[in-house]
This record gives sequence, C-alpha cells and structure tokens, in this order.
Amino acid sequence: MRDTDANLLAAAKLERVGGQDYAFEQLLLRYEKLIHHIARRYFTNPEDALDASQDAVIRIYKGLPNVVIEEDGNLKAWICTVTANTCLDIVRKRRVATEELTDDKISISPSLPSAEESAITNERVREIVAAIAKLPDDHRMILILRDMQGLTYEELAESLGLTLGTVKSRLSRARSALKKMLD
Repeated sequence: MRDTDANLLAAAKLERVGGQDYAFEQLLLRYEKLIHHIARRYFTNPEDALDASQDAVIRIYKGLPNVVIEEDGNLKAWICTVTANTCLDIVRKRRVATEELTDDKISISPSLPSAEESAITNERVREIVAAIAKLPDDHRMILILRDMQGLTYEELAESLGLTLGTVKSRLSRARSALKKMLD
C-alpha cells in the first residue's frame, strides 16, 4: 500500500526528532522531478536549476515541522509554492534576467515531419520562454504553477494564501500579458 503524503509527513516529523530521515527521503523521491521541473522553468541554465532545486529541498525540509495537511491531502501545492518562491528569491538576489534558450537546450520532437517545422517550433518555444521570463514575479509563478504544473485553482489559492477570485484574476492577467507579448 502506498503511503499517503499525510502519513509520510507525520513520519518525517517524528523521524526528524529522532535524527532519521527515511520518510523525508520517500517524500523527496516522490516530488524531486516536480521540484526540478519548476526550477527549470525559472532557470534555463541546468546548473542554476539544480542549485535552486537543492535550495528548495532544504527549505522544504526545514519547513516540514510547520506543515499541516488533511488526512487525504497531499503536499504537492505546498512543495510547488516553496520551490517557486525559492526560485523567485534566487532570481531577485542575483538580479539576473533569465537567459534565452539556446538551440542545444531545446529537444526536437522526432514526430515533426520536416526540419523547417522543427525550426519554427523551436523558435516559438524560445519566444514563449522569453515572454514568461518577462512577466512580473506573481504572474510568472501563478502561470507556471497552474498551466505547467497543473495545480488546481483551489490548490493555488491555499498554497499562495489568496482567494479563489484573486487566483483566477491573476491567472487571467498573466495569460493576457503573455498573449500580448507573443502577438
């Protein structure tokens, strides 16, 4: 039987007091790809994304004692929020604009029938990534968490401490701003 996030969270809290981290490792195994994927959306440089992922894991570990989820709940929204906030903090500290993707960082789908279509697709991906990087931090975060990570409106509202209406309006504004940049 698969451990629920609530069970692993409870075990991680107990183990932390005892100096062991087996349950935390299980949580980390469950969410490490998600953490790294979010970091890659903020940093096109793989090393920067890895550094941000590691910083996020440290913050997640330190924040575990304060996390409360319901019996059938999951940690996904909280982990996404901690990771996104960690990335935003790093971006603010460095005050470095996110780099544009270079050709070697974009994978070309083998299902595309021609090199010309591949080039067009890759150019569009670069445009979208560059446009997302230009969005204000709150718009970028909500867009990444909703449209790229698949968090529900309710999960966004809970994890960001916003009302459902605020989440929907910010997401709408973020999508509109992105659309204007891409037109």
